[in-house]
Amino acid sequence: TQELLENLQQRFTLRNIPHRMECYDISNFQGSPIVGSMVVFLEGEAAKKEYRTYKMREVTSQDDFASMHELLTRRLTRVVDGEDEPPDLLVIDGGKGQLGQAVAVLEDLGLHSIDVISLAKSRVDKVGFQDGEVPRSPERVFIPGRKTPIVLRPNSDELFVLQRIRDEAHRKAITFHKRLRRKKAMRSTLDDIPGVGPATRRALLMHFGSLKAIRAADVGALHEVPMIVPSVAQAIRDLFVGETATS
Repeated sequence: TQELLENLQQRFTLRNIPHRMECYDISNFQGSPIVGSMVVFLEGEAAKKEYRTYKMREVTSQDDFASMHELLTRRLTRVVDGEDEPPDLLVIDGGKGQLGQAVAVLEDLGLHSIDVISLAKSRVDKVGFQDGEVPRSPERVFIPGRKTPIVLRPNSDELFVLQRIRDEAHRKAITFHKRLRRKKAMRSTLDDIPGVGPATRRALLMHFGSLKAIRAADVGALHEVPMIVPSVAQAIRDLFVGETATS
């Protein structure tokens, strides 16, 4: 592990050995909340207890650059205030644009000792297309102050750990985004039923686990949920029966 971290430091000319790496990703979908994720690797391994998710507060449009700026500002302000441990290395999912946002935040907050790189996914290489195969360019690492990206040797340990942390950040952001969309769908479906408020919605979701399971429940099963009286159980059942009849 120590050799791997030292290789990363040398390959990207980092100030620090990246004992603590943090990777960030943004997830958005039309009409849905914009969210971000932070995952942490300590000594090259995932530290899942330190993962975090964020809902954007300031950015309301689908602007990945502005979202990344907000996410990093919120996270790193806590470092400046002494509330969080600083990372040795920030790994940003994306290319030069996302890297530029990270550099701007570090400069704004005066965190000049933190290293940052970005990892851009491979893409289809149209120039090399032949014989029915779809060649892809290698994944590229961008570092501040360098125009051309660094291409790591395929299957190298350094590339593997960067791909792992990037994929973890992407998975965490997507999972959080899907959970918020499910909650929003459930709220919008149940909002119009008399007697079903936020506390009742939470009780239903905790009991059944999903909107699909609530739709499938009969009146007796609905009545087993704490806070659900017979009249509300019947109203919920009538709603989903009506949906089925009109679909």
